[in-house]
Amino acid sequence: MASDPGEKQGKSIHVEPAGGICSSSEREKLGYRGYGLKIFWNLYVFFALSSNKHNPDLGYKKKKEKENQFEKDFALTVSLTFIEDVRLRVPSDPSQSRGAPEISENVVEEPYYRPLLQAAFRGDWEFATRFFKRDAASKTAKITSRSETVLHIAALSAHDQFLENLVELLSPYPKALEEVDCDGRTALHNAVLAGRIRMVKALVRSNPKLTQLADNKERVPLAISAVEASMHKEITWFLAKSTTDDGPSRPFSSPSAIDTFIDLAHTGHHDITLYLVGRYPHLMTMKSKNYHERSILWVLAATESDFPGGTKLSVVEALIYKCIPVNLNYKPANKNSDPVPKIKRVHEVKLRHVAAVELAKQICIAISDMNITEIIKFFEDEQLLLQATANGFSELVKLCIQFFPQLIRISPCGKSLTRIAMVSRQERTLRLFLKVSSANEVSLVPAPTRPESFDMMSDVVTYDPRFSSETNVAGAAFKLQRELQWYKAVEKWVASGVIGSKKGNKTFWNRFEENHEGLLESGEKWMKDTANSCMLISTLIATVLFAAALPGGNDNNSGVPLLLGEDSLLIFAISDALGLFSSVTAILLFLAILTSRYEVQDFLHSLPKKIIMALSLLFLSLAFMLVAFAATLTMVLDTRLEWVLIPITLLASILVALFAILQLPLLYQMVKSTFGPSIFRPEGIWDGIDYTKQD
Repeated sequence: MASDPGEKQGKSIHVEPAGGICSSSEREKLGYRGYGLKIFWNLYVFFALSSNKHNPDLGYKKKKEKENQFEKDFALTVSLTFIEDVRLRVPSDPSQSRGAPEISENVVEEPYYRPLLQAAFRGDWEFATRFFKRDAASKTAKITSRSETVLHIAALSAHDQFLENLVELLSPYPKALEEVDCDGRTALHNAVLAGRIRMVKALVRSNPKLTQLADNKERVPLAISAVEASMHKEITWFLAKSTTDDGPSRPFSSPSAIDTFIDLAHTGHHDITLYLVGRYPHLMTMKSKNYHERSILWVLAATESDFPGGTKLSVVEALIYKCIPVNLNYKPANKNSDPVPKIKRVHEVKLRHVAAVELAKQICIAISDMNITEIIKFFEDEQLLLQATANGFSELVKLCIQFFPQLIRISPCGKSLTRIAMVSRQERTLRLFLKVSSANEVSLVPAPTRPESFDMMSDVVTYDPRFSSETNVAGAAFKLQRELQWYKAVEKWVASGVIGSKKGNKTFWNRFEENHEGLLESGEKWMKDTANSCMLISTLIATVLFAAALPGGNDNNSGVPLLLGEDSLLIFAISDALGLFSSVTAILLFLAILTSRYEVQDFLHSLPKKIIMALSLLFLSLAFMLVAFAATLTMVLDTRLEWVLIPITLLASILVALFAILQLPLLYQMVKSTFGPSIFRPEGIWDGIDYTKQD
């Protein structure tokens, strides 16, 4: 039967007015069955509207339910009638309508199966069951223009139970689960993309071969989960354990097998990668043609979050990181193991770091079978140590040099590893090449030659904003301080006679000042703005504490405070005096900052010390003011409300804790940068952990 063009485009059946229902030309297009359906539709609409019209007492909800049920029944009748009409025109096997469904090669036009498509998206299993009873072949029919079956659509929806019921219905016919769409994807591919672990398990349990089937891009479900569904780690773990190297796709033996491992490394699933390279060790040193001849080790060296040097943690997270244990048991983590989100996040970060180090160790063990020429070529071709040194991954640099000591002399892009660390402002990796000399001075090992000394001084006087985030300090003033610390350190390490050298009548110090003019202006503005704001707060605190009246009053004759013997009065007097002293001293220090000289060298010690002392006194004055306020309330209300001491203490404690959480991290960074241990403390390559030891 010829269908109406509007129906081919997925449009709904048009309802004619009460005049002529269908012209002769339309009747020829639709045929007698379509013509009868159109009459039926108009009669249905007429009686439905009439029933609502003649039943005004019928509630809105009941009328709506009645209309929805009419539409469902009519849609099912219309769709199945059209399907039967198509079967009259297209010869088919009788088994397609009764008994076991056969996988149909004919693509039925979309309007016929639109109700089933909608039911799959809605998760309406009852409607789908009625559809399947009338048309058994619809279980495996292509119902979209992309050659998708109802199983494909169910996998893309969020209705797990619908798909599980459908898989159980098709379980006697495993081949039905292997149907592919126009992209060559099975329903398992779609379930992976949708991130539905229940769907994935149901499909694999029913047909384990699904994990071996590749799409048109030669990607098995595991490969898709490593890239497009990387946030669903549980699915990736399940597929990693379920996928084998069998079948025509050979996912772990094909030339593109390494791509999946590189994708897993990019997403940070190093524990899964460790599990897989344990099963297929030949992929550890393989390089991918699709990723410009890159290997797994290159991904580790280039990804910032794979090692502690590239991960930023708060003070609290750093404490949790040190305390929380991590066990590489190659099993997916229990979702409920860490109920606190912050602890769970820190655990995942540490697991990623520990697994990355272990994965790099296993790769170095595999590389050890090569000769030294091949080993050096392997590292030079991918510039592995350049990436790791520039990113501050001291663990990876240390591990590689421990396995292959010859790499300490390697010069990627004509630069030594020490120079790369200095240019990138990565003190973590530079510490590996520092030693304490017999004169108790820190020096570079190996020491730079005279040409290298000129190059290092030229690099250290240059300011690159790209590396300013590596300093991990607050404010432009302390970034300039860190640049000065780098300059002073390199100045001690280079060969004698280089420091006073001139280039264009300019010394290295003159060039340093010129290159940091922008940072100097930003640092001066930051310092003055901070001092102005904090001085205003200090003035307000000093005014409040100075004007605070003595609670309880004084004796009219002697002038002695009436509450002189009370402990609360003593606490009030001491805290008020200390708070006033702290706030006034802070005002003087902030005033000194505003009137100070702002030369480059002043940002190394003078200005940072003043701002640290002023902020510390401001914080103390705030704390003393809260104590004085709590003591005053206690004296006033103690005789009337004896229980008031507890809530006042709790309230003051909450305010102090909030103040500490918001402000102390900033002060801690300033103190650490100025008074803390030098960032250039030696950390030898062979000190600490020996990665070459076998577990």
